Amino acid sequence: MEGIVERIGAFALVGLGSGFASGLFGIGGGIVRIPIFVYLLPLFGVPQPVLMHVAVGTSIALVLPSAVASTRKQLALNNLDLAFFRTWAAGIFAGALIGTALVPLASTEVLQAIFAAFMVTVGVYEGFLRHRMVIAKVAPHGAVKLALAAAIGCLAALTGTGGGTLTTPALQAFSVRLESAIATASATGLVTGVIATIGAVIGGWHARDLPAYSLGYVDLAIFIAMRPTILIAAPLGVRAGHWLSETWLRRVYTVLLFVIAADLIRKLVG
Repeated sequence: MEGIVERIGAFALVGLGSGFASGLFGIGGGIVRIPIFVYLLPLFGVPQPVLMHVAVGTSIALVLPSAVASTRKQLALNNLDLAFFRTWAAGIFAGALIGTALVPLASTEVLQAIFAAFMVTVGVYEGFLRHRMVIAKVAPHGAVKLALAAAIGCLAALTGTGGGTLTTPALQAFSVRLESAIATASATGLVTGVIATIGAVIGGWHARDLPAYSLGYVDLAIFIAMRPTILIAAPLGVRAGHWLSETWLRRVYTVLLFVIAADLIRKLVG
């Protein structure tokens, strides 16, 4: 019992930190949570072979409640283009299924390398390509739209993120207006969250050496500890972000992405 109390207490604090950072930088929580999980889960007895699987599964489960709330808000604001989203969701669904099927087959090292590459990619975009990357003057359609959505869905499932970090810039590169891109990103998290969470539970059902109180690769104790504290801290981060320079916030965020990615790579090759 003492171990579970310590775990809940520690990850409640993690929820405060990750929620604040998400609000401060205006980013999805998965890209903040996964590195913290990689550093902390071993301290609570999670062995290396299932380290990233538990991190990814628990992180994607935490995406789902936020995605439900944000999607409802976007629908109320009439920002979500349902006609566009139907076929986009089909691609996300297919990609998330593929990514979810690959997670149990991949080693912790492979998943960690994928996540590090993901962080570097986001860092390059935020630091050097933001507001400069234009692929087309019209929204993606047909095979291009399905392929783009499937790639994002697959990567979201493999990295434990909702897919919004990639969806918004990808759609903006196709000249989709910002409000619509953000709304689509919110709903994307709803699809990836459902598929990848179910997949994490099923894929890890018979896995060995999982933490106590786990449901497959989803650590329920961590989920319960972090969910309310994320909700408390995220609005505080948003308020703090309004007081600070957006340019400097982006610079700090970009540097943090590269530093964390470099440390993850160091762990892999060390």
